[in-house]
Amino acid sequence: MKKNYWKALVASITVLTFAVFSCTAISSDRDSTTHSSQNSQLLRTISTSGSGYSIAYSPAISKAKNSPVDSALLASGGSNVKLWNLSAGKLLRTFRGQSWVVSFSPNGEILASGSQDGTLKLWNVSTGKLIRTFKHSQPISDAVFSPDGQILASGPDFASKIKLWNLSTGETISIPDDPSDTFNVKTEPIGFTPDSQYLFARNASGSATKLWNISSGKLIRSFDAKSYIETVAISPDGKILATGLRDNAIKLWNVNTGELIRTLIGHAGQVMTVAFSPDGKTLASGSWDDTIKLWNVNTNNAASETIPEGLIATFKGHKDKVWSVAFNPDGKTLASTSQDDTIKIWRVPSQ
Repeated sequence: MKKNYWKALVASITVLTFAVFSCTAISSDRDSTTHSSQNSQLLRTISTSGSGYSIAYSPAISKAKNSPVDSALLASGGSNVKLWNLSAGKLLRTFRGQSWVVSFSPNGEILASGSQDGTLKLWNVSTGKLIRTFKHSQPISDAVFSPDGQILASGPDFASKIKLWNLSTGETISIPDDPSDTFNVKTEPIGFTPDSQYLFARNASGSATKLWNISSGKLIRSFDAKSYIETVAISPDGKILATGLRDNAIKLWNVNTGELIRTLIGHAGQVMTVAFSPDGKTLASGSWDDTIKLWNVNTNNAASETIPEGLIATFKGHKDKVWSVAFNPDGKTLASTSQDDTIKIWRVPSQ
């Protein structure tokens, strides 16, 4: 989920083109460094001729043509959207059209892609056909399906208002304003609770994530990070909210109480992407310091002189900013994409 106004500056000077797929497994772990395990390593690199800002694993077992039934699919955004079968080492399909963000529906049958020109496209994963096109007036940098698959939330860049789309009708869904909330502006990054009834969205100032009831518009609670929020993720059980911040930190919040659980410190650059593992025990983060870090969400271990609290591993291999991370549905591997023109697949250490 795994985006802000800086993308516009980068995109204006960068041509996004995905081209070459490299399936070479890297046996040496010199490109990754772990703090608690020696079996974490870079498994594969997908080389590209342009920067990629977003990746997403299909949450469902692949049913796409020429894809093994036991393989999860990986989508990547760029000058075109591409669908990869990493187990087979194949590029399965190309969806024509530039994209800053890609997102799968809960059943894996639909792929959403949001572009710099403000178009949000829905694709049939199996056939590659365009299902529907929505439109924003500004570049789209976030798109999230509700867990029940009925709503798609999309957010334009430059702190503009998000939109909710009814996937059955194609119409927008209006959230009533809560009179108790002085500023009702809801911007990306976006997230839903597991029951699809509540929406997380950043406020107008960018420093707080708020939780709204979609039907009533009632503001439930606010999570004030006191720093610009670049990215959010919600744990699979809906109990923890993770916010990646411009001040290089990650904050974990109790969704039910609004209390700050802990702050994860370790990145040397702003945190642009966070993602929970399927079991909710691990959080992955990607930063402008060119690294990916894995954190134990439930740790009680204190930090040492060399290892920050909760840090499991640090993956070093990208040569530029990390924009997006995504766990494979099996939780055994992690994908990352960077401005260095590569997508990398990492083995996740066992805990």
